[in-house]
Parts: sequence; C-alpha cells; structure tokens
Amino acid sequence: MAIRLVAVDVDGTLLTADQRVLPRVKDAVQLAVDHGIQLVLSTGRSAGECWYVLEQLPQIRYAVTYTGSMVQDLKTGAVLYHCPLQADDLRVIYDRLRQYDGLWSLFADGKVYNPRAQMAQFGRYYPEELRELFEHSHTYIDDMDRLIAERTEPVEKVYISYCSKEESARARAAAAKLPYYATGAGFADLEVMNPATNKGLALGALAETLGIAQSEVLAIGDSSNDAAMLAYAGVGVAMANGEEELKKIADRIAPSNEAGGVADILEMAVRGDL
Repeated sequence: MAIRLVAVDVDGTLLTADQRVLPRVKDAVQLAVDHGIQLVLSTGRSAGECWYVLEQLPQIRYAVTYTGSMVQDLKTGAVLYHCPLQADDLRVIYDRLRQYDGLWSLFADGKVYNPRAQMAQFGRYYPEELRELFEHSHTYIDDMDRLIAERTEPVEKVYISYCSKEESARARAAAAKLPYYATGAGFADLEVMNPATNKGLALGALAETLGIAQSEVLAIGDSSNDAAMLAYAGVGVAMANGEEELKKIADRIAPSNEAGGVADILEMAVRGDL
C-alpha cells in the first residue's frame, strides 16, 4: 500500500519523555518527505506550543491541533478546518467539572490560558520538565471565573490535568454525562471538545483537501485521544509505550518513543512494507 499522508501524534509518540526529537526520527522524516510523503502533526497542543518541534522538523507543513478542533497550514497560516466549542458550552463544562482538583487550560484566541494562582502548584498537576513549555507559550490570568463567565467567542477545547488518576477518573465519569466529546492524552487528564470533531474527523478533512484517499493515510499515536485517527487511517499504528486499549485497535505496534519508533514506521512506509 502506498502511503501519501502520515499523521503523527507529538507527546509520547514523536517526542521522548524529555521532549526531544531523536536524530534517527529527524532522518526518517526527511526520508519520507524526499519520497513525496506529507507529514502532519496531530496533537492536543496549539501550533504555538509546537514551536520547538517545528524548529527541528521544518519540513512539516500541516498540523491537526487542539485534538482535532482545527487543521492549519503552517506555512501560510490558513485554517483548513475548524470545529470549536461555543462559549455557552464552555460555561456548562466549567460548571459541571470545576469541583474536581485539576489545573485548567483554556485553548482559545491562539493562546492557552491558565489560572495564575495555581501555577505555584505546577508540580501537583504536571511533570516539572513541562514548566518551561508553559512559561514560553501559555498565558497566565488572574480570574478564570470571570474570563469564562464573560466570554462570548468560541474556544477550541478545555484541557484539565488532575492531581491523581483517581480524581481524573471521577472527572471523566462526570464528563461522560455531558453532550460533548471527552477524551484524554494520559492517565490523569481530560479534554472536552465539540462533539462533532476528533483527530480522525480532522485528519479526514485534511486528506480530502489534499486529494488523498483514506487508504493512503497512516496514523501513529499512543493515547486514547489518538483512537479516532487510528480508526480512520488506512494503517493505524500504536506505540509500544501506548495505552493498551489503543493497541487493540492498531494494525501495527511500533517500538517505543524512547527508541524512536516513529522512524521505524516511516522507513517501512517509504519501502512500501506496511
């Protein structure tokens, strides 16, 4: 099967735990591009949060961002697909989920908003190695309650990182009762989005725009929020370090992110061995 479009998740897939793109992965990306394969980042992050990935991999032109609420052409800045949450939906989500102990991130206006008061407890909710990313690309605000209460414009998604897996499980159970798309990228987080989108739908929209058939699409990921794009793609690949439920629906299992597993899959795609 000839692969023409490869969607690659970022955290836990393209990047190592210490946020590096391994040299062999860089080489494989260039090899794929040289053979006419388009690569697209598929991430829960905003494009702005991917700045250091794109510095290392400038060949990548497209990005599915915000877990599928937007598709962007990184070279022109054009938005090719957009399916945000409305402001009234945001208030419903905030009202139902604010009781659980988590650090809220609001993705909107091309920014990521965090409550300033909670940042002093950053290590309670996130690994410390991510602090630099937050300080470089996030916007701290003094009054999250007011921002949400007064907002009139749509938002891309809500992301909440919890203090424990148990607290996350309670929040996920509550979110499952809401009429939105609720997923996650790890064991103690929650993403809430417009129910009409996900990474798979966004990837499909991009493939259609580019004139690429579903059978010519390869998707690589590690978490439950990657499930929709693995299900959509002609070939779905889960990382060895990925969630067990994702591995069950994958066509192949790649070596771990720490071993540069993305490189193995890209090399196979170039050879036509998938």
